[in-house]
Amino acid sequence: MKLPPLESLRFFEVTARRLSVRLAAQELNVTAGAVSQQVRKLENYLGRSLFDRLPRGLALTSAGDEYYTACQEALSVIARATGKAKIDAQRILLVSCTPSFASQWLVPRLQDFMRSHPKVDVHVSTTNRMVDMLSEGVHFAVRHGHGSYPGLQSDVLVDDDLVAVCSPRLIAPRRVATAKDVEAANLLHDEHRGDWRLWLESAGMDPLQAERGVVLVDSNAAIECALAGNGIALVRQPLARREIDARRLVIVKAPPLRTRVAYHLVYRREVVDEPRLRSFRDWLVAKAGE
Repeated sequence: MKLPPLESLRFFEVTARRLSVRLAAQELNVTAGAVSQQVRKLENYLGRSLFDRLPRGLALTSAGDEYYTACQEALSVIARATGKAKIDAQRILLVSCTPSFASQWLVPRLQDFMRSHPKVDVHVSTTNRMVDMLSEGVHFAVRHGHGSYPGLQSDVLVDDDLVAVCSPRLIAPRRVATAKDVEAANLLHDEHRGDWRLWLESAGMDPLQAERGVVLVDSNAAIECALAGNGIALVRQPLARREIDARRLVIVKAPPLRTRVAYHLVYRREVVDEPRLRSFRDWLVAKAGE
């Protein structure tokens, strides 16, 4: 598809609508010479005159009138599409987090926000890498760390307490899992393999036991294996809250391993100047505090 010079087309539309080079120049905030130059450029491209130059102004030729009508229709379509795209963009709220955090914590709670904010379209982008929030258009990111992110604001969402969990089927008919069960069962490791060593030390057990077991791709997979009765997983307690509350998983009787890190909601300071984005931040922080 070969298009005419788009800048010349813009000058032509204003000139044809005003039928005056001087008034077109005022509207476009350029000189009259610049308007005349762009109009001639379009006429040369088309190989025909679009205006009759009269002593007191301009008049469209028959070809110019036909072309102006077509341009108005095309520009109207573009204007409507642009307006719709801007409205759609204003609805979108982009959150970046890991797949595990999305499936275990964020997504199950999002329905509550969407019911109360139907005009906000929340998009969840899952990745294990640290995104560049400005260049990638991300409004909020959930990051796992100490909470210090230069140039960004952060709010604590979820503490990082670690508990060992298993399916009730693994210890049936007993209802309580103990350290002896940990010694006898498969250990299910996620990508943070060193966590089991820390938990075992905290529980007064041999940390060398951390060398055994199955290594899985992430905490989602570890939880699924634990739910299936295939071993004992070490999970961040808030992220497995639904399964624990429903007793699909039971916690091994031992103090949780408390760490110095947490999940933080991270964002640029100016993001919360926009009401719809601020309402999401406020809702998410409040939901994390429940």
